[in-house]
Amino acid sequence: MANVSIALVAASSVVPRLDLETGADRLRAANFDVFCHPQCFDTHFTYAGDDQQRANALWQVANDNRFNIIWLARGGYGAARLLPLLDALTAQHGPPPRKLLVGYSDVTVLHEYARTRWHWPTLHAPMPAATNFGLYDPAHWRALLDLINGKHPGRAWGDRPLKWLNVPATAEVELVGGNLALWSSIAGTPYAPTPGRNRLVFFEDIGEKYYRIDRMLTQIRQAGLLDGVAALILGDFTNCDDDAPQLVRGPDDTKIPLRRQFSKDEAFTEIFASLPFPVATGLPVGHGPNFAPLPLGATYRAAANGSFELIHWDWLET
Repeated sequence: MANVSIALVAASSVVPRLDLETGADRLRAANFDVFCHPQCFDTHFTYAGDDQQRANALWQVANDNRFNIIWLARGGYGAARLLPLLDALTAQHGPPPRKLLVGYSDVTVLHEYARTRWHWPTLHAPMPAATNFGLYDPAHWRALLDLINGKHPGRAWGDRPLKWLNVPATAEVELVGGNLALWSSIAGTPYAPTPGRNRLVFFEDIGEKYYRIDRMLTQIRQAGLLDGVAALILGDFTNCDDDAPQLVRGPDDTKIPLRRQFSKDEAFTEIFASLPFPVATGLPVGHGPNFAPLPLGATYRAAANGSFELIHWDWLET
């Protein structure tokens, strides 16, 4: 793809200026034209500007024909607050022209919104205000640059096969998903995620204890968002260790655990392996240690032998 022009905008938490400027420079070094919207450095409470400032900035770059990539500066929290404002702008003016939306984590809600309301392609990928942006596995960085340029990334997810926790699946279907906590947060709202029926659903997360992972998954299941799913594909769950509650005993305030702590393998077997549909782990996507890019709304082939392959994504045809 020729003449890739990227607009950086902030829809969530306050953005560290130096880190974003460093990330923007790394994109420029990869031969992209990069515009950093001044709104990225606004502040209001914990956000990069108030809700209207952030929504207006996103809407502005979404409608600016100079840019074909909208890349969110960072995640954090706050993107879901913009959805009613984007609804109002879309109702008044119509959807923005087709572009690619890039980001992950809190951006999950914008992926769902842009893909279903604006019919944009979206890419789950790291964001330039991260301190390690572009400094992770070189193969994942090359895959990201290929995808941005509209090229197939080849074996972007490496040679490690997926590991099926229960029954293996073979399917060639669309993949949706993103951050587990964000899917859970908008379940039951007008912006609820696309149901997983006849789809692969991908989840990753960071800093969530096992009982919270189970709680969020239960909410998503009870909302019907996993009914008829072809398979659930799990990426990295970073810093999601168990936290056994402590009970104070005796006059010396000695604390003893109420139960033993569980390993990740034990917890994931309990939470996921008993689900009534295929579940696989091992996709190198998430908040680390792996940062492979993952097109959403694209068609993949997942096989019983653990192979995982991108088959079709609209952005690769532009």
